[in-house]
Amino acid sequence: MATLSADAKVAYEDVRNDSTPTNWLLLEYADDKSDNIILSGSGNGGLEEAKTKLDDNKPAFGFVRVVVGNDELSQRVKFLFFTWCGSGVKVMRKAKLSIHIANVKQVLQTFSVEVSATTLDDLKESEMVSLIKKSMGANYDGQGSR
Repeated sequence: MATLSADAKVAYEDVRNDSTPTNWLLLEYADDKSDNIILSGSGNGGLEEAKTKLDDNKPAFGFVRVVVGNDELSQRVKFLFFTWCGSGVKVMRKAKLSIHIANVKQVLQTFSVEVSATTLDDLKESEMVSLIKKSMGANYDGQGSR
């Protein structure tokens, strides 16, 4: 069982709070042998900034606030949860990552879309926004059906 640091919950509430500029957080293991998960970063630069903090050798969990809508009057806040497992992550850590996701979801509880990423291309912002819009249901932005 993984344990999450207390600041992970505080950071989660900060990202969910519409009155703060913080819009992403990243959780990583404290070290290679530990099952303690700590807050490794947060910021206000969205998914693109969060992606710059990912390391191919370190698994991570990310949570991002995304504002989507067709125009200024239809803006909605939605949340993206992602699991990062780069090409350099060791086999045993990969296995634990798949188990520890349940512990992380006890803290990062509310999100619209969940993505598993192994490359930065798996987290293209345009594709994430598209997935989030699809999760919202009706889409009235004039696009034809696809």
